[in-house]
Amino acid sequence: MSEIYFPAQHNLPNLDPHSLQSLSAPQNPVLVVGMHNSGTSILTEILHKNGIFFGANMDHYESYFFSNFINDRLILGGKGNWAKLPLMSEEEVLSYEKTLGPFILKHWLVDYLQWGYDGRSSWGIKDPRLCVLLPLYLRIFPNAKVIHIRRSLEDIAASLTSKYKAGVGVLNDFEHWKALAEAYTQRVLRFASDCDTYHEITYEDFCTQPKEITQQLFNVLSLFFTPSTEKLLKKVTPTRIGSYQRWQEANKHPWRSRLKSLFNK
Repeated sequence: MSEIYFPAQHNLPNLDPHSLQSLSAPQNPVLVVGMHNSGTSILTEILHKNGIFFGANMDHYESYFFSNFINDRLILGGKGNWAKLPLMSEEEVLSYEKTLGPFILKHWLVDYLQWGYDGRSSWGIKDPRLCVLLPLYLRIFPNAKVIHIRRSLEDIAASLTSKYKAGVGVLNDFEHWKALAEAYTQRVLRFASDCDTYHEITYEDFCTQPKEITQQLFNVLSLFFTPSTEKLLKKVTPTRIGSYQRWQEANKHPWRSRLKSLFNK
């Protein structure tokens, strides 16, 4: 396994094995889970900028090591398999515990140190694929704190029907995306009771009550709500809600939608 690992040497401290052992990095990450287009990115941005390190060397505050290398490539096999139904079975997911479990525990810290992690603070993993792979990650990190953000299935499906997604392209299939979002959600709920800490957020509540919902989350994670947090939350507004209604309107009046998009550029 290690011979195909590809750590990019960015800002890697000059640490020998003894120095690495001296670091007190917690082995219990924060796992941000939720279907694609359900608010995981903005939520993770807020957490990352308030003391929980997510690697964040990719778009959407994801870690290449976890999102692309481990989850997409080694487990799901790439090629858009994350978007296929039925989902990879729980048994198949768990079959990676003995091979990838030790590999992850051995390499995650070195990888995160490259991207600015101090080796001691709280850290996390954000990837929608974690919904599918949650049983495996709970075996590897049994005391992980799971933060699950849920959004209206119709809004998720509507937002994904016209959006380019890696490995899939643009898939204009509302029913498929709705069914996939439901499958992702149910996989998480199936293992919610197995989590040491499980905290659920509703996207719609987050958009209408961002300060209150974030303060509740910060209490769970022992984070401090600061003026910079409040500034970040200004981009979380009720206008984010209603993708399904906008999608329906666009389908009823395609030319009106095209003209509107042209004038709004």
